[in-house]
Amino acid sequence: MGFIEGMTKGFLVNPDLSNRIIEFELEQAAQFLGGVTDDRVAVAFQEDGSTYAALFNAHAREDGAEPNPVASLGRNAAATGNSAFFTDPATAICGSVIFVGAEGEDVGEDEIGRVRDGIRATRNYREDFPEEFGLWRAAVINFGKE
Repeated sequence: MGFIEGMTKGFLVNPDLSNRIIEFELEQAAQFLGGVTDDRVAVAFQEDGSTYAALFNAHAREDGAEPNPVASLGRNAAATGNSAFFTDPATAICGSVIFVGAEGEDVGEDEIGRVRDGIRATRNYREDFPEEFGLWRAAVINFGKE
């Protein structure tokens, strides 16, 4: 992905599902993500094949950050085409995430709306299936630990 220089409009989503629109320069992303932004992944929130990019701190998990269920859901949907919730704790994303356009451009209102739909779906799943959500969260936190 060829990320562009200058100010970018992104959508910041934290593991607790709090969120906001931000304007940032790529080199400033680390301040929102709690560390170096050295990873990005394609995410999807609808079945039409549209994807976005999620910027995240690849070391957040080992630094003890909480799993980000919205980013993990989007990553799984983009990788597998399956929007089932939280199937693979090994590929879960931890910590805060900034959603941007697929090539690093500004995220649009339609895309933000789709991410917000993902947030609502995640919130509903967490409330409707607290045991399953808790098991997924624990598996993510414990993945790779002895």
